[in-house]
Parts: sequence; structure tokens; C-alpha cells
Amino acid sequence: MLKFKMLPVAVLLAGFGAFAQDSTQTPPATNADPPATTAPKHMHGDQAEHRLKRLSKKLDLTDDQKEKMRPILEDESSQMKALEGDSSLTSQQKHKKTREIRMASKSQMSAILTPEQKQKIQQGRTHGEGHHRMNHAHAAPGTTNSSSTEQQQ
Repeated sequence: MLKFKMLPVAVLLAGFGAFAQDSTQTPPATNADPPATTAPKHMHGDQAEHRLKRLSKKLDLTDDQKEKMRPILEDESSQMKALEGDSSLTSQQKHKKTREIRMASKSQMSAILTPEQKQKIQQGRTHGEGHHRMNHAHAAPGTTNSSSTEQQQ
């Protein structure tokens, strides 16, 4: 029963991750002077901060909740970037690992949310908020991402 209650939270948080991933795509750098390790870290910090602001606005997070979520989002973001650059993994392996990273983050973040905030997430999914997820879906063409996610669970 708890799995089914957490499903909307998982779908919404995974959607935030999918939406935020696209914001990391930048044109190739023309200046090769800065070390490659400093730019991605800075970029992912900004990505995590952007996601935190969206969550904060949508769920009316307290300052304490924001501080607890920030390292979770930053860690997820850096793991996703490392995964993106890992050429030793197949596309399917990357997809599986991405899902694992997102589910771990979702679980940690869910523990921080109040029941009322979790209800807001569930209501948002019921009312079609998060429709952006279909635009960034990993589902097969012609299917919705929500049905794909439910089948995977």
C-alpha cells in the first residue's frame, strides 16, 4: 500500500530530474583554458539550485527542508553528469542507473516532506501538472511516460 502512495511522489520527482537534465545541455566550450572538472561542478550546482527553487515554490518548503534537500539534489546532479560521461556503459545500463539515482534521491527527499506536501505532489499529478514530463519522456513513441513509469514500478 505504501508503494502505491509513494508512486505519485516518485513520478513527480523523476519528472523534475528529467526536466532539469535538459538544462545541462550547453554548446561546446570554445575556450579550452579552464579545467574541465570545474565547469561541470559549477553547472550542476546551478542545476540543483534551480530545481530546489522550483520545489520550494511548488511545495512551500521551509528553510530547514531546503537545506536538507540541497545536498541531495547536488549529489544527484553530479552522479547524473558522471553517468552521462561514462562511455563504458550501454544506453540501457545508463537508463537503468539513471532510474536508480532518481529513485534514491526521491526516497531521500520524500522523507523530508510533510504529508501535506506529499499530497500537493499527488494532486499536481492528478490534475496534469508535470505535463512537461511527456516532452522529455524515455517512453516509446506513442506512449505516455506516466504509463511507462507505472509499468516499470
